[in-house]
Amino acid sequence: MKVVVNDANILIDLIKLELLHQFFALECSFYTTDLILVELYDEQKKQLDIFIENERMNVLGFEAEDVSRIVDIQAEKPQLSEQDCSAFICALKVEGELLTSDNTLRRFAVSQNMIVRGHLWVFDQMVEQGIISGTLATDKLKMLIEVVNPRLGLPQKECETRLQAWGLAK
Repeated sequence: MKVVVNDANILIDLIKLELLHQFFALECSFYTTDLILVELYDEQKKQLDIFIENERMNVLGFEAEDVSRIVDIQAEKPQLSEQDCSAFICALKVEGELLTSDNTLRRFAVSQNMIVRGHLWVFDQMVEQGIISGTLATDKLKMLIEVVNPRLGLPQKECETRLQAWGLAK
């Protein structure tokens, strides 16, 4: 089973899109960190609680050596937040793929030979696994781009390709 480590940004967008249940229906093992959960509003955390309680999402805390590694990474890459570094360290520890839309974190993780996924991969997986229809994926992708997170900067051509693949491009 694919192991995925969630950064806060995609979780927040999935909550706003009301796709959290569909996301956690994916055939993946999900992780995040206690530092990432701190970034969320109480209402957002509450929506994640059921998945944490049902062990659908595992929350990693850190030991002293992990905190030391976070400090080292931040010294090397000061643009990365403590939460960004925690997601990276978590992905290393669980040998998982990193799920983020943060470009600085993405570039750093890729430079360290880590597999990084983003919003479009999530949509692809939900459609491919039959969790959501192409129609719903189209509606939610447009909502993500236009309303929920217009500054996200998803590649326009890749979005159009997906809309066409789902047979719903206009």
